[in-house]
Amino acid sequence: MKRPWLTTTTGQRWSIVLSVVISAVMVISLVSYWILQAAPRIQITQLDPNQIDYCQLNDCAPIDKLAGLELVTTPEPYLIVASEWGTNVQLRFVNHGRLEGTRELRLLLRSDKGKIIEGMTQEVTLLPKGPVLVEFFFTGFPKELQSGTLELGY
Repeated sequence: MKRPWLTTTTGQRWSIVLSVVISAVMVISLVSYWILQAAPRIQITQLDPNQIDYCQLNDCAPIDKLAGLELVTTPEPYLIVASEWGTNVQLRFVNHGRLEGTRELRLLLRSDKGKIIEGMTQEVTLLPKGPVLVEFFFTGFPKELQSGTLELGY
């Protein structure tokens, strides 16, 4: 009767070589995953004050600069909460790219004629899971916000 292959010295050598090759392939795949998938999510490009793109909140497409960060527009693109000192505007986002880190966003209130009434910046902390809520504070009243146009700067 022939001995099992693992009990021979040749079989043991081949099993060690095979395990080293499998381990090397697994390490290479982990490194390539980190380079291609995980690292870009952590390295968020910051807002350049000289090149800010704006979109109206009612028809804002997913933001390609931020890996498809999408403004939730249903049932409303924003929520207005009046307070004693001013008005808070809350925006909800879906983080499709699972970005991690902080990024500055801007919100402008423009009149019907296109004149800037007020602007606000907010630093947003993006997390890979869960909702992303951003709250901007304006000194005006809710009627003023509803009569003008709100634009998101990214």
